[in-house]
Amino acid sequence: MITRCCVSIVLLSILIFNVDPAHFTSISLNQNAYSNIVVAISPDVPNTWSETILQNIQLMIRRASSVLYRATKKRAYFKDVRILVPESWSNVRSNLSTWETYSEADVRVAPAALVHGDKPYTIQSGGCGQPGEYIHLTPDYLRTLTDANNTSVFGPPEKVFVHEWSHLRYGVFDEFGHQNDKKYPLFYKPPNSEEILPNLCTNKPPIFTTKDVVTQGPCRIDPTTGVYNGNCIYNLLPQFVPDSSLMSDYSIDSVVDFCEDDQDLAHVFAAPNKHNAMCGSYSVWTVITRHPDFAMNNNPPSDILFLEPTFQIVRSSGSRFVLVADTSGSMNDHKRIIRLYESSRRWIKYDISDGSKLGLVQFSNKATITSPMVEITGDASREALIARLPVNAVGATCIGCGLQKALELLRPGGPGGVIILLTDGEETDRPFIYEVLSEVVRSGARVVSIAFGRTAEDKIEDLADKTNGKSYFIDDNDPSQGLNDAFVGSLTYQPAVSADQIVVLLLNRQYQNVAGGTINDRFSVDSTVGRNFIFRIDYTQKSHLKSFILKSPNGTVYTQLVYDDVAKVAMFKLPEAEVGTWYFTLMVSSSTVDSLAVHVTSQTRSTTTAPIRTECYVPDGNTIGNTNASPVRILAKVMQGANAVVRAKVKAHIEMPSGPSQILELLDNGVSADTLADDGIYSRYFVNATSGGRYTVECEVWDDGSAYVNDGTFVRSRQKRSATSRMTGSFTRMASGGSFKITQSAAVGADIYPPSRITDLFIVEVQTNPDMTATIQFTAPGEDLDSGTAASYEIRYSPVFDDLRGTNFGSANNSTLVQQEHVVNGSLQPMVSGSQQIITFVVMMKSEDTRTYYIALRAIDASGQAALPSNIVSAQFPLNEPASSLSTKAIIGIIVGSLLGLLLIAAIAYLIHRKKYLSYSAAGTQSKP
Repeated sequence: MITRCCVSIVLLSILIFNVDPAHFTSISLNQNAYSNIVVAISPDVPNTWSETILQNIQLMIRRASSVLYRATKKRAYFKDVRILVPESWSNVRSNLSTWETYSEADVRVAPAALVHGDKPYTIQSGGCGQPGEYIHLTPDYLRTLTDANNTSVFGPPEKVFVHEWSHLRYGVFDEFGHQNDKKYPLFYKPPNSEEILPNLCTNKPPIFTTKDVVTQGPCRIDPTTGVYNGNCIYNLLPQFVPDSSLMSDYSIDSVVDFCEDDQDLAHVFAAPNKHNAMCGSYSVWTVITRHPDFAMNNNPPSDILFLEPTFQIVRSSGSRFVLVADTSGSMNDHKRIIRLYESSRRWIKYDISDGSKLGLVQFSNKATITSPMVEITGDASREALIARLPVNAVGATCIGCGLQKALELLRPGGPGGVIILLTDGEETDRPFIYEVLSEVVRSGARVVSIAFGRTAEDKIEDLADKTNGKSYFIDDNDPSQGLNDAFVGSLTYQPAVSADQIVVLLLNRQYQNVAGGTINDRFSVDSTVGRNFIFRIDYTQKSHLKSFILKSPNGTVYTQLVYDDVAKVAMFKLPEAEVGTWYFTLMVSSSTVDSLAVHVTSQTRSTTTAPIRTECYVPDGNTIGNTNASPVRILAKVMQGANAVVRAKVKAHIEMPSGPSQILELLDNGVSADTLADDGIYSRYFVNATSGGRYTVECEVWDDGSAYVNDGTFVRSRQKRSATSRMTGSFTRMASGGSFKITQSAAVGADIYPPSRITDLFIVEVQTNPDMTATIQFTAPGEDLDSGTAASYEIRYSPVFDDLRGTNFGSANNSTLVQQEHVVNGSLQPMVSGSQQIITFVVMMKSEDTRTYYIALRAIDASGQAALPSNIVSAQFPLNEPASSLSTKAIIGIIVGSLLGLLLIAAIAYLIHRKKYLSYSAAGTQSKP
């Protein structure tokens, strides 16, 4: 039997060191060679410098291949890279793309983010060992790649790429500090040393000089931390020639390796950098070797002579979809076949874009192709496809048959394509899913699975997972909303479009069982959108909608709708909607079974301004086996182009397998489930996902007056933004996160999760009068990870760094436990999760010779489960006897005594001088006294 303590230890280890993939990628590593790497160029990048950009992409990765080979000790290099260019780059010779898409690319070339400028960076929303989402490169960075100034500013391009690749593939983090960053400072003191060093992970001690940052004042020692203040930067000297680390200062010519645990490339575990904070001071090489690419001796070292990759340039060729619809007899239950027809019709008529190709398959005990692949070119082609949608249901269920027919349609067009699989029951006839799964995976097609009702086949989520697809669950009590969301969600895999063509969802809401028959609601049209405004109502019965009133911000009232009763849609359109809050009123019948769903969409107002967009997702995949070991995270991304929208309000609405839905506020605060503060990715653990079954997620985003676009000047620790930051103004966004399935339920009543580890602890100040005190600040964790309120804190300090590391924390050593009677300000009682907590406590000095004390803490929940110890911080105290041991009168006495002593010395000196003068006068010398 596994005890609760053991389960907690296992869970805590996973939370700090998780090598499970959180982001699917097509990249594979076989026989030491990385293949299927996709570099995609945004449609927003003009083709002015297309030739130079393409040449430099290839140059950078070609050179990076040998750098990676050396750094991984002959275990990996780059072999096959595909570069996806926009359709608008007509001057570039290319092949047609098959499975490659911009939205799933590993490296994306797009306009710069204000925070980063032209500096390459990687989006990392996961924890230690979890792959990143993509590497971001700007057109200007690539255009100037071979310029000397580019290398002097950003470093050698081949090392830059390997550095970012390590973020992306292996889930490691930076091993350097930042100016004015309390969490990851630019300088630090190694344990039990008074030497001040740059915050770097290098196998040799840095040789450096410091200099002032002229605009911020002189460079001095900060008395609180004992290291240089925020006005100081360092210059590494030429005689400093370390070998590691590529995750630290990779611009140094001699740096060619990762830090590791052996003596030659020793990892600096005490440096307060992000990698140590996220990975519990494990070395970068340790994390890399535990990645599935290399774990269990996968891809052992191999002598390979030819390390240059091959490149294929491909261009988007339009999307290919096959709708595979279950027409077995059970589809008559709950009018599923009718709802399928209505939602499919809406999708084909209004949502799928011109240029896409669509084929139709239906299956029961066998499968039939009801329409070959048809390119959508206008209304006629859409109506022809609608006419072939299934309307009758009879027979058994052979899902494998339907998948095989879908592949038959896609195969002539090459690898790739999207299969939209909708089914409501368990498969009864062969071939079963597992018998065709490998064939589907080899085809490169993605599967968007739609589970219709709670008895739908369990294996369809696995099918979506293994093909990098999506999953949706449609409850039988949901008349239309979820099914419409599922169809629209499949359009993720369409070719990328420029910012001015993006359709933004402002509101997506369903109304049923309306009290009094009146719906009053509102939404915002912000300054980034408004063009091609569409207010759409999906209804179950036209008679249910009695009247419609839409009121603009300036008071204009609109009451006319255009009906498409076959698709059960009513619409109101404007070429451009004004900025502000819009109100609408819908009068409906008293029916308890009919419903309405309102969708409000628009496009960017200006062709030069990107709209604010929202993406909602569960990064752990469509199927989650055991939430005891790996808690579910829900994420929402809120961006304007490449720029993060911060301080927005974000909530996830979760439909549960049973019982009422739940609402979870998502946060962008850089702690617990959230990897980086103010990056526009809002995250939270969903600790109530403990029972088996299907969950559906939708995210809602709005501005409460605080949201703005992050221009890189915001300092979270000071809780302020720069005068140049642009407020977003009132806006609303919604996005579907699809569904996920949990296959293993937790024990009823079990306390599974401990509090989250605290990773943002820092010293606010130290005081020496009247007592020796330290003030610390951190973000409060929860009772269960980042939810609720923990039961207590355990704060410890010691003059020995190792006393607070890992399992040493809390053991019988020299560390001192802070008791409530030692607390001067604040409390050891935890605040609610996400709160900023400040505690001041007395430090009992162990020795007058001790100058530096280390501090760490952990939270404990009501059942006694403790979090892992926090990051360790240091506080600087006077070397000699503390001033607090002297009274005020004593200090005044010392000062007065010193003054009297000086007067006495002066008087004696005067008398001696006077005596000499008199003697000199007696000798007959004429002089004035």
